[in-house]
Amino acid sequence: MTNRELAHMLKISPATFSMIINNKPGISSKTRERVLHQLGEMGYDNLIKSAQQEQQAFVQQQMLCFVVYLRHGRVLNQHPFFLLLMESIEAQARKFGYYIMMRTIDSHSPVRPQIESLNQMNASGVILFATEMLEEDIEYFSGLTIPYVAIDNDFSHLNINTVSINNQLGTHQAIEYLVHQGHQAIGYLQSEDYISSFGERERGYKEALARFGLELDPRYIYRVRYAEESSYLDISALLRENVPLPTAFVCDDDTIAVGALRAFQAAGLRVPEDISLIGFNDRPNTSLTQPPLTSVNVPRYSFGTAAVDAIVSLIGKIKNDPSAIVRTTKTRIGTQLTVRGSVRPVTDAGIN
Repeated sequence: MTNRELAHMLKISPATFSMIINNKPGISSKTRERVLHQLGEMGYDNLIKSAQQEQQAFVQQQMLCFVVYLRHGRVLNQHPFFLLLMESIEAQARKFGYYIMMRTIDSHSPVRPQIESLNQMNASGVILFATEMLEEDIEYFSGLTIPYVAIDNDFSHLNINTVSINNQLGTHQAIEYLVHQGHQAIGYLQSEDYISSFGERERGYKEALARFGLELDPRYIYRVRYAEESSYLDISALLRENVPLPTAFVCDDDTIAVGALRAFQAAGLRVPEDISLIGFNDRPNTSLTQPPLTSVNVPRYSFGTAAVDAIVSLIGKIKNDPSAIVRTTKTRIGTQLTVRGSVRPVTDAGIN
């Protein structure tokens, strides 16, 4: 029996019949379910299976999965641009005809079953938010059967596709600006919670000091807890011990910088008159502090756009030639220093 004859028996047009078995939009779910049920009763299971396969292919073609990997959650809970990042990812995905489904992987629960659940989602690809991941965590994703791109973590020693911030450039820009302002004793406030971005920023700090011929003085490097209130308490405790202070501090993150600003002011130190301060990430609240905080700006919107571009490109390459060896790409997003009011030329500073 032809499709036209089946359509006549089901009291629908041939066009409607074709749209249903090919899973095309524009048909109500009630009509679609009725027709598929009747086809089953008539013994046309092959057409039902074909429609289901078309539906599965449609979903797979249309969906990208955004996966957040949680190791401890402390950094992600304070993440300054998560909503903006999600907005940019969703907007760019729509341009390519995809929608975003979000999932979380908790490292405190068995990870491999969580990875397997991703394989069963019929997504075309995965954008892995890898801020808190360590290199050994990537091994779990060897069981992923769909392409993925890791973001916010370069994994420089691993042959995987990534989109990340050039964190070393950011701290280099901060040090360069301080040097041009006459600072030579430059300290670093780093988080006790390790993520790869913080490690890269610290390396950028040390490399920049060496480039400008400045001494790396371990007395000026302090580790504090990550969170504004915690860093405020930790730095306040250090100040009560009369620890040696440089003329300026660069911080792992704005959260620490704002906590440091509060601690300095509570101890009677003026920013920037007595000590200068630079944050990292350029959070929205950095323009509202007193004084407004100079900070390394991270272009999160273009970061999300680049992530979608990377996974869509990877999907396309694999689709065009599944047997081809696809070369790994690592995209780095540049930073820019936003100068406000928390840095002063060292000749005017009160601490020497």
